[in-house]
Amino acid sequence: MKPSIIKTLTVCAFCACVVSCDDYLDTNNERYTPAHEELTTLDALPSTTANLYTQPWYYFHKRRFIQLGDARANNILNSASTSNDWNVQASLNENVENTSLTHSWGSLYNVITQAAYIIDDYAPYCVSNGVCTQEEANVCIAEARFMRALAYWFLAMYWHDVPIIENAVTADQTAFANRFEDVLQYAICEAEFARKWLPASPYQTGRVCKTSADVLLSRLYITAGAYAKGGHYTEEFKTNVLDKYYTDDVDYQAAFSLQEFYYAKALDASTRAINEAPSVGFGLMEDYEQIWRVQNNNNKEVLFALQFMPGNVTTYGMGNELQGDLCYSECLDNNYGKAFSTSASYDFIYVSIKRGGLSRTRGNIFPAGMRYDYLFHEEEYDDCEDANEAEGPQEKGTVWTVSPERKVLGIKKHVVGGPIATDNMAFNGNSALCTPMIRLSEAYLNQTEAYMGLYNMEETQNERILAGVNEVRKRAYKRELERNDGTYPGDYGKTGVFNLDSLLQERRLETYMEGLFWPDIVRRSFMGEEHLQRMLDYQNNRIIEMEGDSIMGCHRLYQYEYSCNTQDTQNRLGSIKLAVDWQTNAYKIVRPSKECVHKIPEGSYVHSTELGEGDNLWSMVYPPVETNADPNLLKAPVSYDFTEIINHKSDYHETK
Repeated sequence: MKPSIIKTLTVCAFCACVVSCDDYLDTNNERYTPAHEELTTLDALPSTTANLYTQPWYYFHKRRFIQLGDARANNILNSASTSNDWNVQASLNENVENTSLTHSWGSLYNVITQAAYIIDDYAPYCVSNGVCTQEEANVCIAEARFMRALAYWFLAMYWHDVPIIENAVTADQTAFANRFEDVLQYAICEAEFARKWLPASPYQTGRVCKTSADVLLSRLYITAGAYAKGGHYTEEFKTNVLDKYYTDDVDYQAAFSLQEFYYAKALDASTRAINEAPSVGFGLMEDYEQIWRVQNNNNKEVLFALQFMPGNVTTYGMGNELQGDLCYSECLDNNYGKAFSTSASYDFIYVSIKRGGLSRTRGNIFPAGMRYDYLFHEEEYDDCEDANEAEGPQEKGTVWTVSPERKVLGIKKHVVGGPIATDNMAFNGNSALCTPMIRLSEAYLNQTEAYMGLYNMEETQNERILAGVNEVRKRAYKRELERNDGTYPGDYGKTGVFNLDSLLQERRLETYMEGLFWPDIVRRSFMGEEHLQRMLDYQNNRIIEMEGDSIMGCHRLYQYEYSCNTQDTQNRLGSIKLAVDWQTNAYKIVRPSKECVHKIPEGSYVHSTELGEGDNLWSMVYPPVETNADPNLLKAPVSYDFTEIINHKSDYHETK
């Protein structure tokens, strides 16, 4: 049995200090360098990379990746009357100072900084002092580059143009932003290096491997494919960077366009991940709900997870605090926290009823009336009004049943319960769930998107193209298929035309509360003017006016009422309707949201003080603390010099 990375984290002698979230380039005082004399064996080098699986991501993980990736994308209803990070993002009111921006930026650059220490300091020291060979060091460097690639992808999808900080030790404190096309390709190069040098199978449970890199690469490639489809790449970038970096790549030389090349790469990477996964112990979990249990940490579907330690953790950044922010009842999580005003949005529940499947919907949200035989009443509360109101207080240890009277539905994903439900692994302030950041199911969705992009299809009924998304969908409808009662709506392609709207919603349902739906919306908007306008119409509720209450409707911050309109609450989802004020006969809206705009002429740069207060589809506002310290961030972005990478391109990818 392979040792767990959690054990390495527990006994690790090299606990890197966290870089300040207030200044992403200020590394002089915060840098932690392990004593080089302690780097005497090859076993010591992987200890330095273990820290990359948790602590640097801490502030990004602490609600922010969900606030930016889900609340911003209308997956969450926040009913708070006062401003907080949840409703700032849910209402697109980002000009209000909020920590979701500041800490996400700082945490992602912290990942980049800590990865750079391994790449530029620890690994070279070990090689130069005979501790290990360059090939052995490359495995750890590949882990660090994997983390850096993922961090840059998030930064680019949130802020578009961002500084590429390759060497944190020599970084310029007043850096200019680099262009989006540079940042995305830099992330691709990092992930290609990771794919080449990572082992086929994780050398410790929880570590990344080649399959992890393949799924990340498929994500990066379809992003690049969408950007190419929209015609956004500059000829200068193609000539100076891509033509040289991919000069020995036969796929690049044979492709008729960048769109074709990147989507072909995405198809190769996703298909390779799907095909190779079983041979190294990976595969889809049979039951979607089971992915999100502490007892199943680092299960066979999870290709990269943040490695939180179980139990009463006092070490900074090593506990998972999400449950306390999302759990709808203190009875369920042993009074470790309660989401007083955060719940699932009307639109997410609406689409879940239409296309979610029972198993997947139960794993994402708490439908009224549903029974969870692995969750329990963790304490006896006489005033536990949120649970089983119709039945009254429950004894400790009673199996959890969501009250059939609930009208607004709580969020299930990341909620694991208390000590009874988690075999004493969950404590106050730490659910002990190792948060999945990349799962194998994404490879199946990316495969379908890559096929559609490669053949320039915006709708299809082709069974081969839809095989990936149908595999994911069948798992979502596992309970219905097992009952064989005709409630499975059928595979895509056999039930009508599958289009990019269908794909967007399928991605939304599969990766709910994983911080990916906003990047999915942004990627779709890259595909050209028509798609950009559709995403703006979606964000601004205009599709409702044009098409009625379709799956692409957006009722941002609308209140609703969910009903268990069936006696068979365990096997059937209920219905949902918008809440109406009986006095005015108008729909109830928590607070007005701002218009989502796109004021970026082609060829200009994203960050301008002239953009005004409107929310921008391609770019959030830079954290003011950063622009105050580095005014160059608001100037035109510059090209990144890829010369060093091009000169060593054989280290990054195999040529064909």
